[in-house]
Amino acid sequence: MKNLCFLLCFLFWGVNASSITAAGGIMAMSAASSLKTFTSDKDSKIGDFFSAKGGLILEEIMLSVEEDMNDRGAIKVHLAIVYEKELVGELMKMSAHHYFSSVDQLIKDYPDKIKIFEWELVAKKRIIPWAKVEYPIDHMIPLAGYIFAKYSGSGEHRARIPPTYKKVKVIFEKKSFRVVYEDKDD
Repeated sequence: MKNLCFLLCFLFWGVNASSITAAGGIMAMSAASSLKTFTSDKDSKIGDFFSAKGGLILEEIMLSVEEDMNDRGAIKVHLAIVYEKELVGELMKMSAHHYFSSVDQLIKDYPDKIKIFEWELVAKKRIIPWAKVEYPIDHMIPLAGYIFAKYSGSGEHRARIPPTYKKVKVIFEKKSFRVVYEDKDD
């Protein structure tokens, strides 16, 4: 592992660009190809380090509100972006009611491990257009995203955003909400 890192550093930073010969270029391409093969191995620790494997790639979200949402009442909605594995497990078990009653404490316990986007929705047929999801912590990979909606009736009212989708549309209906996953190129 140390030798591979040394070789890559030597090839990419240690060699003067004007002195790279055809053989040096071939060696660099071969090393890059070997690194790609090495990092794409499922069980490889270096592969996990260099890839965003398991990370959330959500870029945009759209909200669609039905006129009979929550029996014509208002609701609070949170999109929680999570950066801590332990917190992912906690949120996975929480209903929306439990989440909203403990969100202030979660923010205090994990101040730099959770980012929350908030909306207050009223029952009126409308669409809130695509909004960019900003990730404020550049050096950390967001692990998961959850949507919680504070409906008045019973139910979980929670959905996890799959990590492989860049765009999601959330449709708020009479008794609950549903998430529609959309391709980036739509």
